[in-house]
Amino acid sequence: MADSLSILEQISQDAVRLAESVERCRTKVVPTETTQPTLRAMARAYFEFIRPELLVIKMRAGVVDAIDGMMQSLLNISSEPHSKKIYEEHFQELGPYLSEASMSLMKARGERRLLLSSVEGAILETLAKMLPPAAASYEQALRDLQFGERVSWRGPANEFREILREVIDYLAPDDKVAAVTGYQNEDGRSGPTQKQKVRFILRARKAGAAAVTVAEHSLDAAAEAVATLARSTYQRSNVSTHTSTAIPEIRNLKRYVDALLGELLEIRAA
Repeated sequence: MADSLSILEQISQDAVRLAESVERCRTKVVPTETTQPTLRAMARAYFEFIRPELLVIKMRAGVVDAIDGMMQSLLNISSEPHSKKIYEEHFQELGPYLSEASMSLMKARGERRLLLSSVEGAILETLAKMLPPAAASYEQALRDLQFGERVSWRGPANEFREILREVIDYLAPDDKVAAVTGYQNEDGRSGPTQKQKVRFILRARKAGAAAVTVAEHSLDAAAEAVATLARSTYQRSNVSTHTSTAIPEIRNLKRYVDALLGELLEIRAA
């Protein structure tokens, strides 16, 4: 089972790299030599090592058939030049199924390996070097979301809020923000706001107005998501109802947090 997990992880990584190669392709159609060798190796590994394991464990109905179909379809389209869009659609659909298969294999053996997207991995790696406590908070929030065994989701929401605060404060200390020509405290504040700090960080990097606006929107949206989650916790008397409805809310919060961290830490999606 351990070998199967490693092989499946390699297949997932190959799929991501192949999707990147397709995206970088300068022609309207993707030549067979760009995809066929890697896809053949992926399909061989899947059908020989992974599929037999998936058939003997408890998985959601249809997952194996879906992966089978997409693997076979990718092999077929790689036999002759096809448009980038067709490949992109296949890889976008295949990724979640491969992740689900990995989770099922880990569950079957009682293993809890944290699965990270390329952006999550880059954020975690950067935070570990820059702010280890924030990295630990980010990893804990990811584990809570991935394994989903919390009764209350206020903890992960607060983790994400504090991660943003720590990163923003680290990159934009109060004294440096206040020293900028033309700086003024906002009404009722004795120091820079988080939004003023985000502007300071991005303008120092010569970021355009659009990038600053998007970052400010992500900051506002994340703050509102935390507030909404906090209010809903008190408004919902039934614990199971709170748990089931809070998970989509916390995932929505994470999207804004990842977007803002990606901008502040200069991380781009693969």
